[in-house]
Amino acid sequence: MTYKMHKIIEKREQITRLGSVDEVVKGLSLLLKRTVKSRWAAIYLLDNERRHFLPARISGIPRNQLHLFRNLALNPGEIPFLGSMINKKQHLIITGAKRLDFLTPELNKLLQHLTLLVLPMVVRNQVIGAVVVSRSSSYPPFNEKEIAVIRETVAHSALAISHIRLFDESLDMAVEMGRRVDVILTLDEINKAISSSLSPTTIIETAMEHIERIIQCELVVVLEEKEGELVVLAARGRDITVPPSIHQGGILSGPSLAHEVLDTWKSSYLPALSAIPGLGAVDSALASAGIQSAMAIPLVSKEAIRGVLLLGDTSIGQFVKEDAFTIEKIAGQLAVALDNARHFQEMRSLFINTVASLANAIDAKSPWTKGHSERVMEISATIARELGLTDELVEKVRLCGLLHDIGKIGIIEALLEKPEQLSEDEFPPMRLHPGKGVAILAPIEQLHDMLPGILYHHERMDGTGYPEGLQGSLIPLEARIIAVADSFDAMVSDRPYKAALTPHQAIRELEREAGTHFDARVVACFCDHLRRKLGPEA
Repeated sequence: MTYKMHKIIEKREQITRLGSVDEVVKGLSLLLKRTVKSRWAAIYLLDNERRHFLPARISGIPRNQLHLFRNLALNPGEIPFLGSMINKKQHLIITGAKRLDFLTPELNKLLQHLTLLVLPMVVRNQVIGAVVVSRSSSYPPFNEKEIAVIRETVAHSALAISHIRLFDESLDMAVEMGRRVDVILTLDEINKAISSSLSPTTIIETAMEHIERIIQCELVVVLEEKEGELVVLAARGRDITVPPSIHQGGILSGPSLAHEVLDTWKSSYLPALSAIPGLGAVDSALASAGIQSAMAIPLVSKEAIRGVLLLGDTSIGQFVKEDAFTIEKIAGQLAVALDNARHFQEMRSLFINTVASLANAIDAKSPWTKGHSERVMEISATIARELGLTDELVEKVRLCGLLHDIGKIGIIEALLEKPEQLSEDEFPPMRLHPGKGVAILAPIEQLHDMLPGILYHHERMDGTGYPEGLQGSLIPLEARIIAVADSFDAMVSDRPYKAALTPHQAIRELEREAGTHFDARVVACFCDHLRRKLGPEA
């Protein structure tokens, strides 16, 4: 083996170890240019979609002539000798004397004094490209030995290109599969949120968190359609300040991208807000906040538009076709979830109003207790919020407060309306009202969680209460809260047998009974709230 051949093989091996198609193509074109006395060498790769050969790299062409080749796509279907080369997978030699009809006059003139060697790049019997090596017509033509060296060099490089492409395609496929799995998991998480909660707030928060993660956007806004207007249900910004016009509860002023979607029911996308003149107030505010890419998707459920999902990002052209597909799926789920939640809330409100009417009817039996249940409901909800309970638990406590005396419907009216304190003999029937309340409400499945708070709201921390004499933490928290709320309202209300205490007097009474009758933490929390609200005692 000659020294020159050894260097060619060494260079060839180096090329096959390169990490990108561009590097391999560059190395191959330079090697061919330098080792076989060629004027220039060009590498063309086959575009699998267009089935054209597109220029990938050219070495040796003067800069002022490169433009002649860069835009030259070779279509084997229109160039017979290229089609023949692909079918036979054999090299071709073209002399400059032969005019090529598919080339411009300028290119034909450039090639008229050259001999071209055209070789297919073949991997596993498939042509992936072509190599063109030129030599001046004044030089001896390419001989079999040179062609064999070039063919071997091209074959090694073609294999390297094929391996790199396979690796890149596998990597892209893995990334795409990962993204699709992420989408499926996201949709599943939203489904779980829909199934496990009928709270619009919880549903929206869950959807927004997952959208931010899967789409990598910096702004998510959920808008609800109300009488032809768009109301902001929630707005969430990451690393940007949400414009005041898009804060929760605000009404969006049109025209805007979101209003366009509301009118057309079709998703819309603006890749660069800053480049669009005459934007409406909302879109201008987004652009001022740094948002460039904006996408709006309709929230459609049961053949009606419920609102719009608006996404934004500070990068130009951030959203791609796959993002729109993913977000439309999420938007569909979100629309159905919000629709279901709204229907549930409407049914719940109807139910609560019905029950409240019943509770008010009981309170109305005596002029002294009128409005008592609703006041206990509001006080209980206040205490629950002050304790830092979740919205769901606050609502649970609120309902318990409203229904805590529902069992009095089964108590003799004479006892309820008695103008003086009950005697020892009259207390036992009255003490049955928590149990009677549970018996009345037990058939209603939606109220099962409320029953412990209703049953045990007359228990005492020292274990001397009723109906079961529970002690301390064995008493459900909602019952401990209602006990304080119920007693406070009774203390500050007039009765035939006693005058109402002032709020400050009631505070002192609650604190005196803390730890024995009432939960000390609940009392402290409520009394702190009252003192902040009432100010110092006169």
